[in-house]
Order: sequence, then C-alpha cells, then structure tokens
Amino acid sequence: PEELYEKALQEDVLIVYTVSTRVAQSKDSFETAYPGLSVEVRDLRSPNLIEAVEENARNGSSECDVVLCNDNSGDFKSRLVDTGLVLPYLPSDIETHMKEGTTGEMVTFLSEAELLLYNSARYERCPVDNLWALTDPVYKGRIFMPNPLRSFSTYAFCASSLDHSAQFEAAYEAYAGDKLKLEGTENAAEHFWKKVSENIIFTNSSDEVTEALNDGKADFGWCVSSKLRLASVGYSLAPVYKLTPFSGCRTSYAVMMTNGCKNENSAKLFIRFLLGEKDGQGAGLRPFTTAGTWSVRDDVTDGNEVPLSEIDLIVPDQQRLIDEKEKRVSFWTDILKGNR
Repeated sequence: PEELYEKALQEDVLIVYTVSTRVAQSKDSFETAYPGLSVEVRDLRSPNLIEAVEENARNGSSECDVVLCNDNSGDFKSRLVDTGLVLPYLPSDIETHMKEGTTGEMVTFLSEAELLLYNSARYERCPVDNLWALTDPVYKGRIFMPNPLRSFSTYAFCASSLDHSAQFEAAYEAYAGDKLKLEGTENAAEHFWKKVSENIIFTNSSDEVTEALNDGKADFGWCVSSKLRLASVGYSLAPVYKLTPFSGCRTSYAVMMTNGCKNENSAKLFIRFLLGEKDGQGAGLRPFTTAGTWSVRDDVTDGNEVPLSEIDLIVPDQQRLIDEKEKRVSFWTDILKGNR
C-alpha cells in the first residue's frame, strides 16, 4: 500500500461507479487515511452502471476507475466481465483470507440476499411458513417487491426461482394438502408467480419496500437484505430466514477495476481499502459489516447472528440466466403487464 500511495499521489481524482451508497463513507475515510488523494463517487443503479461503462468504452473514455456492482443477474458477467471491460484486482495478502467462491474472474466484495421481510410492528413473528400462503387474497396489495426488470437482485431471485419447479410443487402439496394442478405447459414456479403477483405491488426499489413496511402499508416485502440495518434505527421490519421452499436467493456484489483506467494505482489502493486491508480491520470495510451484509473474509466478523448457510435461500445459476435471458425476461414482462 505504501508504494501504491506514492504512485497514486501523481494521479488524478479517482472515479468510482457504485450501486451502494455506503461507499461514500469509505470515500471519506480513504481520503483521511491517504491525504492528497481524492475520490468521486457516482451512485448508479446496476443497469445504468453497466450501460455507463459500456458507453465509456465505446467513446474511448477512461472516466471510471472502479466499479462496485450487483453480479448475480448475469448482465454484469456477460457485458462487462466476459468482454474484458472490467478486470479483477486482489492483492495476495488479502486473497488468503477470502472465502471460497469469492475470487476468480470476479472479486466478490460482499454477500447479501434478496430476502423476504415482514412488518414487525404488525406481527410478533412471521405469520406464514410457506411461500404459497402469500397467494391468499387476504394479502392482496400487502406484499411489496421491486420490479424484477429494474432490480438486478430481485431479477436474480425471480428468474432463478423458475429453476425450482419441483420445490414449488412439493411446497404447494404441503400447504394445500393436494397436488398442484398446472395449466398448459407452465411449471409450478411459473404458476406461483402468476398467482402471487395478483397480491404484489411492484416498486422501483428496495427503499420503497422498506418504507412501505415501516409505514404499515405492507405486511411483507422482498428486498435486499442490507436494508435490515434500518431495524437498528427503528424501522418495523424483520427477516424471514426459514420458509418453505425458500425465502429468497443469495446475491453478491463485485468490486473491479475498469480496463485501461487512468488512475490504476489509486484504484488498487481503494480496492485494498474497501476489502479491509491486510488484516481486515481497515476503515473502508466497516460500513459494510452491518446486519444483512455478510463478510467475504474468513477473518472479519459481520453484523449477523445467522450465517447465510443457515437461511433458506437458492443460489442463482448465473450461466443459465445468461443463456435463457430472453425467455425469462419475456415471462416477467407478461407478469408485470398483468399486474397493471
């Protein structure tokens, strides 16, 4: 880091594209730790971030140096990683502490989940133990979810769930005491989403979901698990960790350098800082050790009593999402049309 810092002092302002607003806290502590260096943070939604990096590449611009983006929908991998527009950087003294599956062509910065939450002011504990219960008309207009075609993490869950028809079918039988009757060529997962979407209000973001839970407009809401940190400031929301057949899906966020970035040393130094430096105690990682965000390092304690491995979550098959994107987007486009 000392050598990187010396070289970084000769560079320009570091530009970071991020989907996490908490990077602004890391920016402030970075500039304090490394006097003379400046960071400009640009908050973007994942689709817009990817488009911005692609546009820079088309224009021959090296404006962006570091990206932090949701990497589960397949778009990040297919459009930025596989095309070489972004590159991994991971120092060896940090790599030795990274958990299995978090390194390689992409460097995972943090792990989260797209998770079902419930209104903790209305219910002392979650009133359902099976996903099919959410299709009950009593919950019409009481379930909120980000539009899966606008949110990468929600899309990863909704699109990946279509691969779990057998689990949906078994869950229905456990819920209803009878076998599920399907229509035409649909599978059980498709049938579930057609039914439950009648009860869902689709929003633009997870922020709107948490506000609806807190305001009492929603009984349930799917959103990114990092929003659980709002419970510590009084929001009326609680996680559903156990649910038949599952409560959501694992999600993660990659931190990468852009290919040809003009502030390479600053970018490497900032990535080191975000990952907690050699000992994991660096200030850059601290904003991300809150409830609902799970550490990718084996030497860092996060803010969760329950590990990801003990939550009922599916894991997206990223390559399948890439290969079958047109089919899955078409299905969800039809669902959303029917919800209007």
